[in-house]
Amino acid sequence: MILAGIDIGTNSLRLLVAEIGDKAFRELHAERTITRLGQDLDRTGMLSREAEERTFAALSDFTAHVPLFSPFRTVAVGTSALRNAANAAEFIQEAKARYGINITVITGEEEARLTLMGVGRALKGQSLESALVIDIGGGSTELILTRPGSACVAMSLPLGAVYFTERFIKHDPPTDDEETAFRAAVRDELGHVDRLVPVPRGSRTCAGTAGTITTLAAMDQRLARYDPDKITNYVLTRRSIDAMVRMLMMSTFEQRRVIAGLEAGREDIILAGAIITQEILEWCGCEKMLVSDWGLREGVVLDLYEKLTGSKI
Repeated sequence: MILAGIDIGTNSLRLLVAEIGDKAFRELHAERTITRLGQDLDRTGMLSREAEERTFAALSDFTAHVPLFSPFRTVAVGTSALRNAANAAEFIQEAKARYGINITVITGEEEARLTLMGVGRALKGQSLESALVIDIGGGSTELILTRPGSACVAMSLPLGAVYFTERFIKHDPPTDDEETAFRAAVRDELGHVDRLVPVPRGSRTCAGTAGTITTLAAMDQRLARYDPDKITNYVLTRRSIDAMVRMLMMSTFEQRRVIAGLEAGREDIILAGAIITQEILEWCGCEKMLVSDWGLREGVVLDLYEKLTGSKI
């Protein structure tokens, strides 16, 4: 069965077309494009027309490619930007009118559940029975706690690389005061988690996915070209992340353009994402993180297959 999934994020859009069968998953086509749909949303509460048009252009490209594979079903999901924007309904209606796609806006908890499906499939050789899975996006961060014999706990925090960059980083490179305020805000949000669900320190496997974390993995390996096979199962250490944060704090956006492994279009938000990653690892007491290229996009397709067939792969 051929299925397609589109992940409409605050910073990036991702498309996956895959052939799925009994215990088999074959990627047929994959794309990702940075459109920064959530640009200025944290300040205005609205999707800007400029950001909408960039996103529509990507959707136009995606919907031109999908029919070439004759998928049985295509599903599109929207995350933080479409959860928060006052004019999200208008954007969704226009996407339907232009391209015939139905966008479902999912909750942060559903985003976390689907992300865990994707990460779990990618890291199936690793034990995630007792783990903290982290998805740092442009508008939110999803934390998933897995526990042996118990249901996982999924939380969505308002920690986004796009929103926090716009909110706290006003200089290029940022000032020490900006970094201090940024870190205080992240720690405050993590403190809310502690009051709701105490997280045992250092006792869990830590796994991460999505653009910030996969980009840090690419930077740590100094990849000239992004290679998913070199990202999944890569181990990011706190020492490496600390070094990258120090380097990014001292560099301008222009200087970051030549950093190996740093995807074009992330120069301005990678520091925010890296600091959020750094603070989460400090908070949970983990010295390393297992990285997965698979995440929400793959989880969306896997979940669709399960709903259509009633079986897992």
